[in-house]
Amino acid sequence: MMKLNITEDAKNIITSEFDYAVEKMRSEPNPLKKLFFYSATYGVLPRIFNIEYDPMLIHMHLILQTSFGTINHKVQEIVRGVEQVIEIPSQFFEKLEDTLERMSEKINKNEEFYDDLVAITNLTYAFVGNGQYLYQKGILEL
Repeated sequence: MMKLNITEDAKNIITSEFDYAVEKMRSEPNPLKKLFFYSATYGVLPRIFNIEYDPMLIHMHLILQTSFGTINHKVQEIVRGVEQVIEIPSQFFEKLEDTLERMSEKINKNEEFYDDLVAITNLTYAFVGNGQYLYQKGILEL
């Protein structure tokens, strides 16, 4: 089951941070600045699991932190002109923002959000060689 077993106060801290990050990401055209705000999604989680431990928080943290690191590395290379093959997929950031927003809503309602974590891993995978290949072939759907 992919629900959080933490207090409402802890959920509110997480969802407030997610909502703020999404709001800032949506208003920012620069992909590097979007990613700066995306980093807040994994950044808030240790503050919670240091007080209220739930294994799902660790799971979320690792997925979001790895996602940020993978995407940030590749976008840095794309923006600097180092990466000549992999591109930022069309509507990538809108899909990431929508997923984070939906995940926040589900956390607030104490609903399962496994599918949103899967969506984030798929979005992230588009930034590695094989994932970009699958995306361009139409196999990896974001």
